[in-house]
Amino acid sequence: MNSLRSITPSQRGNLKRAWVKALNSTLRKKEPLTAVEWADQNYYLSPESAYVEGDWETVPFQVAPLNSMGNDDIRAVNLVKSARVGYTKMILAAIAYFIEHKKRNGMLFQPTDDARDGFSKQHVNPMIRDVRVMRDMFPHLDKKSKFNTMDYKLFTNSRQLFLMGGKSAKNYREKSVDFVIYDELSSFDADIEREGDPVSLGDVRVVGAAFPKSIRGSTPKEAGTCQISMAAGDSDEHFRRWYPCPHCNERQILRWGGPDASFGIKYVNNDPSTAAYLCEHCAALIDQDEMPAMDEKAVWISDNGMSTTDGITFYDANGKVTNAPASVTWYMWAGFCAPGGDSWSQIVDAFIKAKKDPIKLKSWVNTKLGETWEEESDQLDSHHLYMRREHYPEGKVPRECLALLFGGDTQDDRVEISIWGFGLDGESWLIEHEIFYGDPGRNELWNQVGQYLQTSTWEHESGATLRIRGGGLDTGGHYTTEAYKFCKKHQARNFLALKGSNQPTAPFTSRPSRNNAQRVRLFSIGTAEAKDLIYGSLKLAEPGPGYVHFPVSADEEYFEQLTGEKKVTTFKDGRPVKKYKAIRPRVEALDCYVYARAAFEILKVPLRALATELAGKPPPATKKKKQQSSIRRERGDGWMDRYR
Repeated sequence: MNSLRSITPSQRGNLKRAWVKALNSTLRKKEPLTAVEWADQNYYLSPESAYVEGDWETVPFQVAPLNSMGNDDIRAVNLVKSARVGYTKMILAAIAYFIEHKKRNGMLFQPTDDARDGFSKQHVNPMIRDVRVMRDMFPHLDKKSKFNTMDYKLFTNSRQLFLMGGKSAKNYREKSVDFVIYDELSSFDADIEREGDPVSLGDVRVVGAAFPKSIRGSTPKEAGTCQISMAAGDSDEHFRRWYPCPHCNERQILRWGGPDASFGIKYVNNDPSTAAYLCEHCAALIDQDEMPAMDEKAVWISDNGMSTTDGITFYDANGKVTNAPASVTWYMWAGFCAPGGDSWSQIVDAFIKAKKDPIKLKSWVNTKLGETWEEESDQLDSHHLYMRREHYPEGKVPRECLALLFGGDTQDDRVEISIWGFGLDGESWLIEHEIFYGDPGRNELWNQVGQYLQTSTWEHESGATLRIRGGGLDTGGHYTTEAYKFCKKHQARNFLALKGSNQPTAPFTSRPSRNNAQRVRLFSIGTAEAKDLIYGSLKLAEPGPGYVHFPVSADEEYFEQLTGEKKVTTFKDGRPVKKYKAIRPRVEALDCYVYARAAFEILKVPLRALATELAGKPPPATKKKKQQSSIRRERGDGWMDRYR
């Protein structure tokens, strides 16, 4: 104390201020902030990655998702989203929040190294430069340094950010962090070098953290292979945003409607400027200008009835405060109208332009609605095909049908044959379907089939008489040797031996091989490609190129078989593979069409020459009736009679 008395008052003041500063810097802690509070105070929209440069302001629908990223009670956050809802800015704000405010180490994965480099240059570096508290912690900006690379940033508070490409398994090893983020998860490989899926590999990096956090976000892709959808499937709670109608105050999920829907975003006369929201409760039209006020009052509600407005406090289905779920999924789409995002009229305009093109429509569903794409081939309706059957003119082969070929399938107790007609531009006509019952191991049955295919004739609308020009028989399953012998016996008539390939990427047709006991020419058929072609043709609604015609004699059983397979996704060596799977016991009608189409491709029938020939061919003096085989053909119950 005597030493203190010996210094001047000025010196004592300086010493006091030094003590206060030292105590403040060591004992005083910053007031804890939520992720949204921190972002609204500190985050800045950089010109390189934002339509409008300036201070960030979290809009109402972004509050709960962003806060859930920073909520230590929530371990996994999934965002299933459309494009342009502010997700990239939200994860950048979360990264800065974790590093500066919570002093945590992190890792962000992009699908590829190139995507990582682009993200680092376009988003991370500008964020560090323009967010003041981050710039103050990063002296390496715009300098060559081992602490400032495309894949690594070291800050003065000793926090680290790793930026990794997601293709290499080694990028998921060794490092230990507190949070991990996956951007555009659905674009990652499903199996990283056969070691596992990216989320399972990456989440190991946070296992030892006091408050582990895994954030996954992506625009979805195809159903069955969409990784963000699969990651979201493990969530405890799935939240959708419920908006109150400004007219009746009833809450509803904001949905896409279309021109004919009874609620949702609608438009009239193909005019995007008419876009408005039709309330599902009171049928009032809501203008987009009313969305900001609706968003202020909207609530996130899960499928189980849990609700929240801020991602911090959660309520159970009875309205009582409850614990935050360990994992959550938020569903966000362009209709929410984020700042700088799509307007309702822009969404409608994009739909009008995309709806006629399946590829563009798929992109619209993914990027505007934020939904997975369901393959239309999964939705073929057998009854719809049955109801569109036709009366062929006077029971004759229609004029546009130029050549007849068969497709055949062998079973344990029968041989089934479809006669198909083909015209220009991929148009086709079912003529008839026959079943020959008997023992395929005996010659009698094959003689019946051979006589039918050789002697049957059909009258063309032009008056000409048509015979079968050839066809394809499945030899890959039942009674292979007998099927080979049949095709070899009739090879001069273009009866082709075919075998379906189980490889999903096999070409529709390929060069023949004679590597079989009968030395018959054997063609391998890519059945997946063939069925893609057939199912695509069956979806066409208007006669013309590619359209498939059916006679009125075809019964419902035929159409059940024709649509009896569904395209599904399986996994081979951890990779998604699409293949066709039977959804009913019998699909012979589909198989016969596959082999008839394959024969048509292989034989390269000269349709244009036939069209000229048939157009100029006068009708015969005496019309020949279709020859009937003297061999009795038994028919199964419900199968079509041969049309006359």
